[in-house]
Amino acid sequence: MTERVDCHSHSAYSGHGSGSVADMVHRAEELGLATFAQTEHLVLPEGMDPNFETSMAPQTMERYLAELHEQRERLRKEGSALELVIGIEADWLPGRTDELAALCEPFEYVLGSVHFIDARPIDDSRDLSVWDDYGIDGLWRAYFETWLDMAAHPGPIMCFSHPDLPKKYGWRPSFDAREYNYEMAQAAARSGCMVEVNTAGLRNDANEAYPALELLRSFHDAGVECTIGSDAHGPKDVAANFDDAVELMRRAGYRKIAVPTPDGDRRYVSIDDEGRK
Repeated sequence: MTERVDCHSHSAYSGHGSGSVADMVHRAEELGLATFAQTEHLVLPEGMDPNFETSMAPQTMERYLAELHEQRERLRKEGSALELVIGIEADWLPGRTDELAALCEPFEYVLGSVHFIDARPIDDSRDLSVWDDYGIDGLWRAYFETWLDMAAHPGPIMCFSHPDLPKKYGWRPSFDAREYNYEMAQAAARSGCMVEVNTAGLRNDANEAYPALELLRSFHDAGVECTIGSDAHGPKDVAANFDDAVELMRRAGYRKIAVPTPDGDRRYVSIDDEGRK
């Protein structure tokens, strides 16, 4: 049986999630995970999220870190087999590299994501005005170009999350988006970062994991390592659809999951046979 991991998750700290850090870690233990990374949404620039509904408030960062360290110490004392990775999900905004480096310094694992175009959300159902202004094709192209900019300037980012996020609401471009696959894969390979199979798309209108199979194959062919994350926003979705993610990775050509470790390195879990490579 493949060792189970979840390297992308959120709690109530992210504003739109539920449950405490302790709730999330306990759920990971209940499920018998080998590695669990808690990755709340990093603080956004002032004014972008004034009510802290999609990101952490600056004053909660210290407490978030403290709770993760408390949970790690509890796991150690109890002899738990679960390895807890202290992570964060950082939103890429053009010109933000230096700021990210400073904000992400306390964390062992940093996800990089594009959720905003022109500082407006592309995946928040309360405000989808950017889609009206750009149109579906225009928004997709703007997203790809912003994603490529992130990949060219990764800074502290270690893994790129949900690389085809705009499909969340089922809105696909009229052009063949595969024209970007090679470019994205090569950019990710140059960065040295991982990508993830993010299973949240199986639980929304995208009706498929992020990324789609053909894009994941491009990442594989370019030599980009891949991990797995549920993008849970509460305990109930921790490790959700893990087996689906493994199967997608196999279909794309992968034979091992890259798993972040607390020292900032990676280890590998075989999905070709039982046990580790």
